[in-house]
Amino acid sequence: CSALEPSLIKVWFILPACLPVDLSPVIGSSPTHGTKMAVSPLDMASESIDDMFDGCRSATASAIDLFGVFEWQVNINFSYAWALVEKKAKKPVHKHLKDDHAVVMYIFTRYASIRQTFNKALKTGKDNYSTGRFRFHYFYYYLTDAVQALSKYPTSCRTVYHRTGERFDQNIVNTNVRFGAFIWASSSKQPSWSYNNISCFEIFTCFGGDITYYSSSKQRGQVLIPTYEVFKVTDIVTNDPWCRVVYKLQSTKTPRTDQNYTSFAHVNPTVKST
Repeated sequence: CSALEPSLIKVWFILPACLPVDLSPVIGSSPTHGTKMAVSPLDMASESIDDMFDGCRSATASAIDLFGVFEWQVNINFSYAWALVEKKAKKPVHKHLKDDHAVVMYIFTRYASIRQTFNKALKTGKDNYSTGRFRFHYFYYYLTDAVQALSKYPTSCRTVYHRTGERFDQNIVNTNVRFGAFIWASSSKQPSWSYNNISCFEIFTCFGGDITYYSSSKQRGQVLIPTYEVFKVTDIVTNDPWCRVVYKLQSTKTPRTDQNYTSFAHVNPTVKST
């Protein structure tokens, strides 16, 4: 692995007092009764971004500020959110974490609009990852690195729960799946940030990291599951008192990453490829 040259120092710019940005910490809601919902696939998310930076963490860390300089300028919501929460985020107390890790975890859990935009870009961003069209290299790197630092794998795994207002394919028992995005899960079936009950997940995760200390939410047992963790669907339960459809997932303990820095190393964030 080779780092991009040179590493740039973080550059801040003054944001106007009022910006046309949506940074409301909106909690998702279920569709109105009777609304016809599309069925989303639940598969190996082959078009998602899944870089683990395995073996290249130090090289990536020395290059990542280059992306931050440009992505802060093109992602106004992200830049504004960073300026708002930088002093609210907790100082890191875990080994290998620094202030930027803490800030991205706080932003992810605080602002639904950024979380949704970011996850959408991850789910379909495989071809964009090596181009300037993907505008979250900085955010993705620090969130991934934080989850890895906070994960206890291989010493322990844990069961967590996730609720969503989406509908998914139900003909997938005994198949392997990935979320292809960061999943904010909880040790409780009733997380404070989601009241949806269309599709719920009981997840035995081994690569998820406990972000409770750094989250904007005060609830205990918060876990962030990375894009690359692979799960086997062991059962699907319908009409459960907790949720309309409950998917039970078991980590295979073998992640899948199709990128792992090979694309990242050659990105020029200033060039927006067509």
